[in-house]
Amino acid sequence: MEEELQEVEQQEENQELFKPSKKGFFTLLLDSFKFFTLNLPAIATIVIPVFLIVEYLVPLLSVFVDDLASGWTGWDGIDNALSWIIEYITLEFIRQLIGGIAWIAVIRVIAGAMHGEKLPGVQALKDGANMLPMYFVTAVIFYVFWIISSLLLIIPGIIFAVYCAFWQYSYVLRGKGAFSALTYSYSLVKDDFVRVFLNVFGIMLFLFVFDYFLLEFISNAIAGAIDSEEGLLYGIVNALLMALGKVLGVGIEIIFLMMLFMTLEEENTETHN
Repeated sequence: MEEELQEVEQQEENQELFKPSKKGFFTLLLDSFKFFTLNLPAIATIVIPVFLIVEYLVPLLSVFVDDLASGWTGWDGIDNALSWIIEYITLEFIRQLIGGIAWIAVIRVIAGAMHGEKLPGVQALKDGANMLPMYFVTAVIFYVFWIISSLLLIIPGIIFAVYCAFWQYSYVLRGKGAFSALTYSYSLVKDDFVRVFLNVFGIMLFLFVFDYFLLEFISNAIAGAIDSEEGLLYGIVNALLMALGKVLGVGIEIIFLMMLFMTLEEENTETHN
């Protein structure tokens, strides 16, 4: 009985945190942390295994694509460069496919929690695999346009990225794939570009500092304190801490942007009614 009451209270708190309302950056970030802590286990069961696979197992596949361009041109330098490019593209492609499935799965889990539903991680990953083809197509379209706009100058690329910042949520949550996901995101952002820019820039800056400065420093410090000789135990502890850090980073980013996405949808609906 007590567990049921706690579950009901958690569902109510989830729904209250996700209630669309215009919030400042820090309020939105704080609410994202609150929601993250309430749903940490569900997010961790997806992100940790995927992170360990992508970071430690996928690189092992390099033995199958090593020196593929050997002897192609007769110039060792060129052949080595081509082999490196093939290897990098192949491994990165695999990483992106696995990461895409996980990203969709986490969005699905968070969306379920928002409505008071518990979506098992395995089911969320299955949904991610089923939705991956159109997700991949949409991602390719987004990055092609982003690269083209960035080549014009950096500013157009930034503007395009902000206008289309919600393409993933447009597809996973609203079923809008390919170009419609980009245009739907644009329709939400166009009347409030500055606010969205400041929020997106803020969360990206926060995650950049966390990922490239705090996370690595904290992980190395704790692992070093446990195993000062930096042996096997050091590697295991460091890997687990990095995985936990990725759980936080991925969870906060998705929750933050989803809250902003839903708020923009609510405001857009009110404007047109």
